[in-house]
Amino acid sequence: MEPELLNQLRDIHLPDAPLWWPPAPGWWVLATLALGLPAWGAARLWRRWRRFSPARTARQLHRRLTVELHAESIAPAAWLHRTNEVLKRLAVHGLGHREMIPAWGDDWLRYLDGRYGEPAFSKGAGRSLGQARFRRDAAVDVQALDGLVSRLLNRECRRFWRFSLTPPSRAEDAATDPVGLLP
Repeated sequence: MEPELLNQLRDIHLPDAPLWWPPAPGWWVLATLALGLPAWGAARLWRRWRRFSPARTARQLHRRLTVELHAESIAPAAWLHRTNEVLKRLAVHGLGHREMIPAWGDDWLRYLDGRYGEPAFSKGAGRSLGQARFRRDAAVDVQALDGLVSRLLNRECRRFWRFSLTPPSRAEDAATDPVGLLP
């Protein structure tokens, strides 16, 4: 019986090639990550883009006002009031700081200083956005104020690129609020 059993054995041979489908579990994980992470990142980027659109709109409105001023279609006093309106709309509607609705004068200038990061509004060219804009003899340094407001709006737009994995909170705003006007 033994020789008969030995004759039934086959010679050494290679195993069958592995099938390409279904892939191993590791490939499923890799495919999920390869598709999921870019989709997640694109969704977060889109939400941030929409969140910072008020700052981009305010910057665009300010540029139009400045063009109108240089074309002499509006007076410097009207430019000053409209610029202040753009900044107030950005603060209240764009950034959601509803407590800024009644703010004016020094409180408003301190808020702008907090957003800007230095006292350029309460002690510099931005002072004309406070109570001084209501005086008849208000002297406005249009170039200096235009540059200051442009830098403020550019900083607000650049906040878009400060990327963090945590969602934005009021703590971020509290760090830039020297007056304590924000909740």
